[in-house]
Amino acid sequence: MARTFAEDLRTIPNMLSISRMIVVTVAAAVFFSGHYTLGVILGIIAGATDYLDGILARKLNQVTKLGEILDQFSDLFFESACILMLVTHPEGPHPMVLFVYLVREFWVMTIRRFLADAQINIASSFVGKLKTNFFGWCFAAYFFHVAHVFPEPFDTIMFWLGVIGLYGGLFWSYLSAWQYTRQFVEHYPEALRRLAARSAAAAEGAEG
Repeated sequence: MARTFAEDLRTIPNMLSISRMIVVTVAAAVFFSGHYTLGVILGIIAGATDYLDGILARKLNQVTKLGEILDQFSDLFFESACILMLVTHPEGPHPMVLFVYLVREFWVMTIRRFLADAQINIASSFVGKLKTNFFGWCFAAYFFHVAHVFPEPFDTIMFWLGVIGLYGGLFWSYLSAWQYTRQFVEHYPEALRRLAARSAAAAEGAEG
């Protein structure tokens, strides 16, 4: 029996994904209001749920398609919000970092959606997961620096860990985008064939 949207939404892992987006929103509001330390604490709590929801989904046998959608969206939401907060801070990276990040995400999202429409799936790669982990850990270090949570020399260490993690994450993100693009080019002729066949079948059905 098919499950409903409401049933899948009420699972514990999916509720955690929803709560992560809410906490990130609150963390951003607190951070932009100048309460950097509290904003960082809330952001770390939100980031921790990214690991917890996947563990619970498998342990409780509550893996759902909605969970995959929410997990992908909440990852993008979390990363975008964190980079936005960092680039708007005087001690954060250059705003082009956000631009470079979004270009990659928009491109990968577009080609995966095109292939999905032709019922061709591009699975998430190990490099893509590596990118997510790099971003997750670097955000904590970089935010510790901008909030000056620790005294020197630990504050400087946090800064460099954040910088290395941030640009390392961008490197891995573009490497994974290259892998996705290669698959897109490889499957492009088959995708066109399937879409053309589907259009032709629909036209025949309309005529009949």
